[in-house]
Amino acid sequence: MKRSIVLTLSDEELIELERIILDDDEEAALCFLQKHFKNKARATLDGESHCKPYFEMPGRRSIPDQFKNRVDT
Repeated sequence: MKRSIVLTLSDEELIELERIILDDDEEAALCFLQKHFKNKARATLDGESHCKPYFEMPGRRSIPDQFKNRVDT
């Protein structure tokens, strides 16, 4: 099963990531991964990720009310 992790980075963080890639800096890469992915990876594995389709959220119906009477043209 594939799962997605969404990562939002500031301009400074993107520059840091680019520097790590260009310098082939393994130690900095590990620190970057631990800083930005550690909690997100654990939450995704535990099923606590906040990014879920509407129908997978607790208490939600498979089709939201606003779309029930929708007629495709």
